[in-house]
Amino acid sequence: MYHSLGHATLMFLQAIMTFEEDSIIRAKESVKRAMKLSGKRKKKFGLLESIAYTLKGKGLEVYTQEELHSELVSAECLLIRALLTFIQDENLISLIKGGLKVRKCFQSYKAFCAFVNSGVRIDTEFQCGVHFGIGSFNLMISTLPSRTLRLLEFIGFSGNKKLGMEELLKGAGTESLRGPMCSLVFLGYNLLIVQILGTGECDMKNTETILDNCLRQYPKGAIFLFFSGRVRYIRGDIDEAVEWYSRSVASQSQWIQLHHICYWELMWCNCLIGNWAKAADFADTLFRSNRWSKSTYLYQKAAFLAMLQPLENEFDESILELMRGVSKYKQRIAGKSIPVEKFVVSKSERCLGRERHRLMLPGLELVYVWNGFLSLAKSIPLLESVLKELDRALAHCQSRDEVALSDLCLVQLLRGVSLRDLGRLEEAEECLTQVYTKFKELKQDSYLAPYARMELGLLFIRSGDADKAREHLSAARANYNKFLLESRLHFRVHSAFLQIDKGET
Repeated sequence: MYHSLGHATLMFLQAIMTFEEDSIIRAKESVKRAMKLSGKRKKKFGLLESIAYTLKGKGLEVYTQEELHSELVSAECLLIRALLTFIQDENLISLIKGGLKVRKCFQSYKAFCAFVNSGVRIDTEFQCGVHFGIGSFNLMISTLPSRTLRLLEFIGFSGNKKLGMEELLKGAGTESLRGPMCSLVFLGYNLLIVQILGTGECDMKNTETILDNCLRQYPKGAIFLFFSGRVRYIRGDIDEAVEWYSRSVASQSQWIQLHHICYWELMWCNCLIGNWAKAADFADTLFRSNRWSKSTYLYQKAAFLAMLQPLENEFDESILELMRGVSKYKQRIAGKSIPVEKFVVSKSERCLGRERHRLMLPGLELVYVWNGFLSLAKSIPLLESVLKELDRALAHCQSRDEVALSDLCLVQLLRGVSLRDLGRLEEAEECLTQVYTKFKELKQDSYLAPYARMELGLLFIRSGDADKAREHLSAARANYNKFLLESRLHFRVHSAFLQIDKGET
């Protein structure tokens, strides 16, 4: 039973490394087999026996150890299925549709938690499994935007970020099979989820403690070496991040998927230091060797190479040829497009239209879309270098007789974020206000206006004005719809509201 669960867990890890549909399907099939095997070992109740136990108020205490673990394994399989759905669908609509099955899993973990807390003697492995399930569920649900969260709460879910972190910390501190899994989920949440989908607020102290313990135990563990690179990247220590990612790649050759994740990170590292040619090389490597989203990789390569060309020049034919390939590789998963592919296809089509619009700073725009400015904010020299480039772009826009409003708004959005992170709040507010007040005039890239409102909300969080922060964040969430990258904005707004609530408690 546990061998089957172990195989399902490995398939799950492979799926989240690739985000490929085939890997996700294989992981789900492996989970089904583990559930079928654990189901054979569950306690079987006859009708009269079930009624008798109910009347006597008997619960899990009548189960044998094997029966308890079979229930735990079944619940864990359902949890893995929920996590697979989470990475497959940003809006988690599939999870809501299958909510009753997942709700059963969630209720099982709550019953296990009550059983463990009742004082009954139970083995460490079972306790760690409960910590893992309760912690993972609470973190996953608490991360979701409010409109999705309300739907989940309607069918019986609830998420508490603090509880989730505490449960995973308890599990990570045990010597059990699931201890490393608790560590991985804790590290993944703090170093990936909140950095990409949130505002970067994480528990870095406990993250580093867990990571140090894992590296002492597994000094050549590729995943933990990768997470060490993430810590340096988040701090803005790009040279050190590159070193740790390279060590992760060199540590093993079996899981090529982990190499691809490191190449993805190395690509962004080179973007932050302005080495666009090297970033384009990594994007090309991913395009040739990874199947997640060839449209995205191809556009990234084109965008990074475009950053090497003077603003006064039109794009080279080689860049336009790359742009032509972007829409050809667009894919649909479960009948739906990948949100980021909609974005890159839209940008490439605009570049290739009859007017042949020259995209403005497409590489820096991608850095922003993937929340890379969080890391730039930790390195003043890098951020000041980016601001100088943005100032040159602004001067270029202002010197031209005709300039696309979307180009000017993009430059001002990125300047506003940079100035805010440098502490020049008044200048930043002016830039961001210029963007969102132009919403009705924006014919292209309408996403810039709601994102500017969100960034203003984050600005007022920094200045300590919670009321204004709530005003702008609420406007970003409620006043705009059907724009590119909408779900990402809702994740970040939700994270910003959590940040405000944390500051007020």
